[in-house]
Amino acid sequence: MGTSAPGRREVVRAGSVGIALGALGLGAAPAAAAGVDTPAQLTAALDRYMATRAGNAGLMVRDNRTGRYFAWRPPLNRHTHSTIKVLVLITTLKIMQDRGQGLTSSQKSLASRMIRSSDNDATDALVRFATLRRLRIVADQIGLRETTVHGSTVFRAPTWWGHSTSSPRDLVQTMNQLVLGTYLTSDRRAYARSLMASVTPSQTWGLGDGLPSSVHVELKNGWGPRSDGYRLNGVGHVSGQGRSFQLAFMSRSHNGYGYGQETVNRLCRIVFDALDQPLA
Repeated sequence: MGTSAPGRREVVRAGSVGIALGALGLGAAPAAAAGVDTPAQLTAALDRYMATRAGNAGLMVRDNRTGRYFAWRPPLNRHTHSTIKVLVLITTLKIMQDRGQGLTSSQKSLASRMIRSSDNDATDALVRFATLRRLRIVADQIGLRETTVHGSTVFRAPTWWGHSTSSPRDLVQTMNQLVLGTYLTSDRRAYARSLMASVTPSQTWGLGDGLPSSVHVELKNGWGPRSDGYRLNGVGHVSGQGRSFQLAFMSRSHNGYGYGQETVNRLCRIVFDALDQPLA
């Protein structure tokens, strides 16, 4: 959401995908050293870690080396918060692509603010440009079947875009479009990914925290308080050190924003370490 730490705003709709199930676990040593080599072992590792944490979390991974999916406790109907901004960006790019035009200088400025600093006012402007109708059309066209997109720009209203609901499956599918898809031209996909690769450092928790400097990460996080726990969500693409995968997580922290960051940071690192080799 917002601009840096806990902030202001975030919307979509999704379905099913062929998956190889599994889950991850705890341990200070890399997952490879801990013998996390199969989906079942990864599931166990994640389960062990979450048994030590308050709140809940779930995730989905696509390993691009094999095309296989791994799901661990993936929740449904969770508020997206700012992760919906990836769909807003794809929709904006698609509209201009269909017109045979590039983004205007104003649209580029809004897109940069929306993705790199999670600016909600910039998002409001692009949501109004795209329209709720077109956002939903694009969500359907790219295969989001577990997502419900809202389009209000009234902050935290029931139909505010940040209160769109989705799942890790659909968030991964959204990222798949930028990494593997043909829905947008290659230059437009590269532009979107360049924004996600240059998110302000205070917003790179989850996938972007604690990985080796040689690893390339493109991401968009979303967060916000709810009466039953702080939400911390994220989606992105990781490449380097022999790995290439899309990952999305959705979580609820009963102990606040900072505690939730620690949880999702560790979950993402467990997955990264386990993917030193393709999962069987």
